[in-house]
Amino acid sequence: MDKVAEFINTRCYRQALARLCRLAQEPLPDGRRNLDDWELMYSHSQINSLLEILDVDKTDAVTQSDIESDPLLWLQTIDELCHRIFGPDSATPHDTINDGFGESKLLRLYPGFGGGRLTGQFGNLSCWLKHHRVIPLDNIHGIPVDLCDIPSGHQDWTACRFETELFKIGIIHFTDSLKLDICYTDNRFFICNGIDDAEQRLAAALEHIRKAHEAGVHLLIMPEMTITADMRKAISEQMMDLSLMVGEDHDLSVPLIIPGSFHEQCYSRWRNHAEALCGLDGVTLFGSDKRERVTFKDCGEMIESSPTPITCLASPIGLIGMTICRDLFMGSSAAVLQSLPLDWLLVPSMSDKLGPHKLAAKTLHDTRGMVIAVANQQMPDAQEFDQGFVHHDKYEDGKPGLTIFTVEKRTNSHLRLVR
Repeated sequence: MDKVAEFINTRCYRQALARLCRLAQEPLPDGRRNLDDWELMYSHSQINSLLEILDVDKTDAVTQSDIESDPLLWLQTIDELCHRIFGPDSATPHDTINDGFGESKLLRLYPGFGGGRLTGQFGNLSCWLKHHRVIPLDNIHGIPVDLCDIPSGHQDWTACRFETELFKIGIIHFTDSLKLDICYTDNRFFICNGIDDAEQRLAAALEHIRKAHEAGVHLLIMPEMTITADMRKAISEQMMDLSLMVGEDHDLSVPLIIPGSFHEQCYSRWRNHAEALCGLDGVTLFGSDKRERVTFKDCGEMIESSPTPITCLASPIGLIGMTICRDLFMGSSAAVLQSLPLDWLLVPSMSDKLGPHKLAAKTLHDTRGMVIAVANQQMPDAQEFDQGFVHHDKYEDGKPGLTIFTVEKRTNSHLRLVR
């Protein structure tokens, strides 16, 4: 707490908030966290008195013992002070903050968006932070985390389309009989080099995007291992051409699209990579690399390189994350996802059974308030498989082709399914 007091007295308020949040999450010997004790100490005092103390022009106005007497009251006070100084109308970017323990970013909450179920749950920092979320960029699992914004020039376009009480999510399952070009290595690993009829699959993907745009879909997800990097580039280029010829409301202009994932080379290594595109002109918003390989015909998936951090997208509808198939429920990436205050998690998948996916979705919804959307494609030669799903208040299974789910935005930023 001495460093927190130092940050406050030197008016480094964002650093103080980030460090307090990090301290709140530190584990105790009995398995709980500091936050659990802080909630018992909370005095429900007014923060105005503390704000008056901070107005005093002294470098030693706040002491370590002051903060230790009621850490959550100080956390709320610094949260309010950062809001008054830096937001929500401030142009201050989401720059990286070093709190002495590591690097973090502060994400401002926009009125009416973000927070989800966490805002009403004791034991969650989001219950105590009114104006911000703090995203640690380092974690005990060794996977880097990053926070990105919608690019300048796309923010107003996206925000305008997200200003709606009814929100639509689309997931795709391709019904063609196209085959993956699978290459098996001497080391009993496999690589997917392509699809036997890329033109047919590309045409189907574009048709799904057109139907989604016509139906007013806001988020569209395609399955894992269905769209190659070249096909994704072609989709992006068509969006760019249409935006130049037709304007911003062309027939592919779905606000956020994840055109599946596929194996591709990166720095002479292989990765299973997905990217989220903005339908305005096909610009890449953020990407994701798969970390947990699947086994097919006794061979492991050839994924050696994961240079992309687990990235969250700050948007007018809250914090959006993306992961691929097994990373939803297995390994270090799943543990990182469980620690992030995401509102949306979008998942391209290729699997015959989605039992683990559904269990992870329920856990993330019940404990973190996330909306989970899984677009699933069956494994090669599968006779039976589970369709993708979207989960919020309940599971809703997808169907072959394009399935659209409509949710209603509530004033407290929760979402519920609309029948």
